[in-house]
This record gives sequence, C-alpha cells and structure tokens, in this order.
Amino acid sequence: MNTNWPVFFSKYIEIWENRYDHIPTRILIIVPKLACMPDYMPWFRIHGKPYLLSEE
Repeated sequence: MNTNWPVFFSKYIEIWENRYDHIPTRILIIVPKLACMPDYMPWFRIHGKPYLLSEE
C-alpha cells in the first residue's frame, strides 16, 4: 500500500521509454533468386500447398 510504484518500476519504465534504441536488426532472408516462380503456382495448388500461394 505504501509503495511508490513509479520509483519501484523505474528500471522498467526507462527500458520502455528507450525501446526504440533496442530494436533488433535482421538481414533480409527472402531474396528474389530464391523466391517462388509463378510457373510453379499450379503445381502448388494441385498438391495442396495453399500456404505457398499469394493472397489472391
């Protein structure tokens, strides 16, 4: 009841306020050379691989 919550959580509040300083950077893992060719899309439809299809 007598806890000063902003002081108690000050470490976490500071982390939250500086969250943009700690965003991880990653290299692109999908490169055009390894992307699926549209010519293969009928094969994916026939063999039940809908997760490889585009949203259309």
